[in-house]
Amino acid sequence: MTRTMMIAAGVLLSAGAFPIAHANCGPAPQPAFAIPDGAHASNDEMSAARDNLSEYSAQVAAYASCLDAEQADSGRSAATDARHLRGEDLERGSAALLRLASIVGCFTEQVQVFHATGGGSDAGPAQCSSPGSRRAR
Repeated sequence: MTRTMMIAAGVLLSAGAFPIAHANCGPAPQPAFAIPDGAHASNDEMSAARDNLSEYSAQVAAYASCLDAEQADSGRSAATDARHLRGEDLERGSAALLRLASIVGCFTEQVQVFHATGGGSDAGPAQCSSPGSRRAR
């Protein structure tokens, strides 16, 4: 968990002002996993969630790096075009970071529940893991 939190914190801190991006960066990464309900999850399920979150965090970090590189390249483009792209991509980048922060918050919450209850077996997704309930904490 500590490694995942450090990765996520690094991504959040290093991507403070989101840069301009072009089609090269593609769409923001989306999580392809659910955080298990800590009260019913096995140790293996929690470990798998940690690994999935670590991989997703790395994808968001790569996306942020791509946006940084695109910002550096965009310094050569026309100022008006650059301002327009900066606004759009600031929203895209911010959304990716907020999504990551929300998922990290959900995972942290479920780890606490897991430790408090001892977990279980055959967990379904945690309530905070559904896309509609993911909000940065």
